[in-house]
Amino acid sequence: TSVGEDHLGADGAICWREASADQQAGLTWGAAAPDTKGARDETLKEIRPAMRMVTRIAQLVARTVKRVLAKERQKLKIDADYVRGLRQKWEPEDDARLSRITLGGMDSGPK
Repeated sequence: TSVGEDHLGADGAICWREASADQQAGLTWGAAAPDTKGARDETLKEIRPAMRMVTRIAQLVARTVKRVLAKERQKLKIDADYVRGLRQKWEPEDDARLSRITLGGMDSGPK
C-alpha cells in the first residue's frame, strides 16, 4: 500500500462530497489532507492510477455513513418520543409534589 492510500483509508485525507446548490458531487480534501500544495500534488500523483476505484470507495463509504446515521437518528427519535411520553405522564405528579413542598416548606416533602 502506498502512503497516499494509507492516508485515504485511515486518515480521511480525501472524502466524497455530495452535490449541493453551488458544487458538483466529487472527491474533496478531508480533515487529514496534506497541508501544502506540493504534498497534495504528490498525493494526487500517487493515487491517480486508482482514481476510479478511490472515487467508488469514497462514494460507498459516504453512502454507508449516511445510512447508519439515518438509522441512529431514527432510534434517537423513537427514544425521544418514548421519554417525552413518560414526561407527560410524570409531570403532573411531580408538579403536585413540588407544589406541596413549596407551599408547605421543607417538612412537607417525602420522608
